[in-house]
Parts: sequence; C-alpha cells; structure tokens
Amino acid sequence: MPDVHCTVNTCKYWQNSNLCNAQQIVVQSDAAGGFSQNARLEQLNATPASTNDETCCQTFKNSQG
Repeated sequence: MPDVHCTVNTCKYWQNSNLCNAQQIVVQSDAAGGFSQNARLEQLNATPASTNDETCCQTFKNSQG
C-alpha cells in the first residue's frame, strides 16, 4: 500500500511524519456526509464528485478529465 498522508493528529491511525497507519481508507464526497461506524463499506453507494473541493481528499483527481 502506498503511503497515505494525514494531518489529523488526533486520529488513532495518525503517525509521526503525518502518515496514516489504517488498514483501509474511505473517501466520500462531502454531499454524502458521513456514514455509520458499523456500516459495511462494500455496501456504501458510490459518491461522485467533480473536484477535490467536493471531497475531503486532497489527492482527488476527476476521472472524467
């Protein structure tokens, strides 16, 4: 898995040098809001976005262009 960087140092998965040590990463569009902690991730709906401003993912790149 490539390095995942995170600046939220209050997260339990945060490590020194702003690295994330979670086993999986979930990114949703801002419009979709959050999801239940008990949600089965494989059953979440797709959440389209056009720009990284519509997500909390700073590495988002639109697959349409």
